[in-house]
Amino acid sequence: MCKDFSKEKLDFLLAPKSVALIGASNREGTLGYNLIQMIAQGNYEGGTYAINPKYPEICGIKCYPDLQAIGRPVDMAVLCVNAKRVQEQAQICIDAGVKALTVFANCILEEEVDKNDKLEDRLIAMCLDNGIPLLGHNAMGYYNNDIGLRICGFIAPDANITGNIALCTQSGSVLSTICHNEPQLTFNFSVATGTGQVTSLEDYMLYALEIPSTKVLGVYMESVRKPDSFISALKLAREKRIPVVLMKVGKSALGAKFAQSHTGGLAGKDDVYDAIFEHYGVIRCQNLQEMANTLLLFSTHPQVPAGGLVAIADSGGERNLLADVAEDIGLNFAALSEQTMKKLSGIQEHTQEAANPLDPWGTGIDFEKIFEDSLIAMLEDGQAAIGLFSQDLRDGYFLSQGMVDALKSVAARQGKPIVFMTNLSGVRRSDLTSQLAESKIPVLAGTQESLLAVRNWFAFRDHDIAPIVPEPLSLPDEFISLLETEQPIGERDSLAILSKLGISSLPITAISNSGDLAANKSNYVFPVVLKTAVEGILHKKDVGGVVLNIADYDALASAYTVMAGKLGPQAVVAPMFSYEAELIFGMITDPAFGPVVVVGAGGIYTEMLKDSIVLLPTAGEREIRRKLEALKTYPLLTGIRGSKPADIDAVVSEIRKFCAIAVYLSKWVGELDINPVAVSGSRLLALDALIIPKKQEVNSTHSH
Repeated sequence: MCKDFSKEKLDFLLAPKSVALIGASNREGTLGYNLIQMIAQGNYEGGTYAINPKYPEICGIKCYPDLQAIGRPVDMAVLCVNAKRVQEQAQICIDAGVKALTVFANCILEEEVDKNDKLEDRLIAMCLDNGIPLLGHNAMGYYNNDIGLRICGFIAPDANITGNIALCTQSGSVLSTICHNEPQLTFNFSVATGTGQVTSLEDYMLYALEIPSTKVLGVYMESVRKPDSFISALKLAREKRIPVVLMKVGKSALGAKFAQSHTGGLAGKDDVYDAIFEHYGVIRCQNLQEMANTLLLFSTHPQVPAGGLVAIADSGGERNLLADVAEDIGLNFAALSEQTMKKLSGIQEHTQEAANPLDPWGTGIDFEKIFEDSLIAMLEDGQAAIGLFSQDLRDGYFLSQGMVDALKSVAARQGKPIVFMTNLSGVRRSDLTSQLAESKIPVLAGTQESLLAVRNWFAFRDHDIAPIVPEPLSLPDEFISLLETEQPIGERDSLAILSKLGISSLPITAISNSGDLAANKSNYVFPVVLKTAVEGILHKKDVGGVVLNIADYDALASAYTVMAGKLGPQAVVAPMFSYEAELIFGMITDPAFGPVVVVGAGGIYTEMLKDSIVLLPTAGEREIRRKLEALKTYPLLTGIRGSKPADIDAVVSEIRKFCAIAVYLSKWVGELDINPVAVSGSRLLALDALIIPKKQEVNSTHSH
């Protein structure tokens, strides 16, 4: 339904040279009144035209009876009218040559609730048919502070304050919260998208990234309407080295009720988003405080130098808290040199020890100089990238003022970034916060959220994963025909397809009856495994369809008789393979983002541990290796209790190969499992596989 819009088209909406306010009003508290006030507060130099036949003038601005009376087309019209008048007024605007629309009404009419023909659909069609960008419906508006224009239906502070943060949010309340509750955060552009069914979140992200003053992009999102444009925005941000600080809410499992394979159960939709975010270096935040802190840190210090964190707290208790939380979130402190530690020790009073993090508070005598000199010594170390000072600020408190004075002096004496962290997010610190801001020292709130911001800052610097373009693959026609069926593809054919694409497996003998079993007697290399191949049985172990370690032919014949009587005569026989570890390689084709790859603990551990990672198929070897190391079962690959370690390079190479296969097969395949993948040293073998064509995802009634 959505349409892609060029920057030139979006300029009519977001940087218009003229604005018409349809339904402007002199009545205080109304949408039409508030919009006039918001524009008047700014320094917007474009044309502003109030439209309402009831008034000759509104708030000192000439009022026109209609658009035609202006005498020239306007770039953008804002509909300050109720839902019942939206369609009529939108059509009038289109007929008058208006190039963009903003609609605040929710466009839900009570009389249309049970009808197929709805106002919102008619409005969307009107805009799409005429190529008109639409902010809304149900929008809260936008701020383009670079041109002094704020299109918003409520009176808000911070007029004519501009910065370098761009914010795109699918929640109007989040726009208000982030933009107006922390004066340290300053924005060049912010928008609340409304329903975003014509002009979407992704369009606004791309637009914001092209604004020269944007140094960091904040995104609050619930869903994606234009997946390709979303990926394009993330690629553009990576190319421009603009950090994307994002919150994704509305977590849900990916197609859980339709999933047939183990992979479908493991890769929830949020896992897919996480894979995308990690691949493109997006910083995902878990709450608004972490998001605000991270935006503030990047806004104040866009360049992240080499090195790590040095930190000072004003008490032993707060230092312990700092150390505990940092360890919990995986944030390491810089290892300072012996020379630095010796210098630091000489600054401390006799009761205090040199350390990072440091507690320099002793008797309190001359504390400002001790804290200042200590932080200078730490920041001068080559391993230091940023200094953090922890104390709970309070205006009018001599201790807080002394610490602030010390930090301001540190900022003047050296050039590395400094942040102030207050463990408790209080409100009695506006004066001290302003003093610190003058020295480019942001005040971060909350212990964990502040340290997460620092970790996020480092993570952006350290993200240098280059995507890989998968090599082209091909299959013979007979395998293509199999993939084009609507039925799950069994083990033998699945392994044959994968073998053609480069995944090694063991030789398999297909059995349809006891005669087949006897005829192939000379081909068996014992011990062997017997597995059912009856159509429709997707997970063999669940129904007793796997017998392992069969030592001789008599035992095989006996096992086959039992299995055939219980499940049916179709079966396969394969040699046993001794291995030290087992993995699952899986693929799902996400309806929005295409193929994604799942790797995790295989065999019986797949369901038991649910220990897996999700990758985009363009992941390079460095990304694969790092995510592989995050598995709880990774030590099984490295060799524990004397077991033979796997060749990790070979494992990574095989995953990379499977990623290329996932891209190639995604044209036909909805889900794919190789489980288990047996790992022994540098050898990896697919021991079982299942391919489910796309149509089968919805139609199947099979379950785990």
